[in-house]
Amino acid sequence: MSIRVISFDLDGTLVDHNFADSVWHEGMAELYARRYNLDLNEAKEKLLSLYQEVGENSLLWYDLGYWFKRLDLPGSPRDLLERFRNRVNVFPEVHEVLKSLKKNSAFKLVLFSNAAREFMEIELKEGKLEGYFSLTISCVSDWGRVKDESAYKKLCSLLGIPAKEILHVGDNELFDFLYPKAVGIKTILVDRQNGRVGAVKNLKELLEILY
Repeated sequence: MSIRVISFDLDGTLVDHNFADSVWHEGMAELYARRYNLDLNEAKEKLLSLYQEVGENSLLWYDLGYWFKRLDLPGSPRDLLERFRNRVNVFPEVHEVLKSLKKNSAFKLVLFSNAAREFMEIELKEGKLEGYFSLTISCVSDWGRVKDESAYKKLCSLLGIPAKEILHVGDNELFDFLYPKAVGIKTILVDRQNGRVGAVKNLKELLEILY
């Protein structure tokens, strides 16, 4: 592989979904239930339905402030995020792999995620991941778009290198595999649970591929 930049997704790739899920499905449900005097399970079901109506291709899906306003919830997005910051969990092999890649001067490491900036900052800090990346981009917060083909083209332009010299690593088949692949970026799909053919189960397998 003639790779100069390795781009990583965040949630599901470097950290598990516990923090984000706690915010969106636990904390938000509790606030929603309290605001409208609902049973917690009923609140969770209604919230999930509302989220799905918007869909992950919409910027609103990722905008916690939007949901607070739309649902007229008490408190603030910041308070909710702070409440669950201790639930950020980095996958066991991540630091070892990133340290190895960081030491290799042939690679520049960037973080390229759909996570909103306020989520990303907490996950990077709590996960002690801040020092590995020369560039961190929240597509939805920094560029006002989801991580689609146009976003990957913009990434190539920003880095000033052709798509074939970028390797993107992530766990979402659409955002981290199909979209980057469509613009010529090399891709590695991470599938930690199902072991899909062609995917890696953890990032240690990434080192085996690169070295």
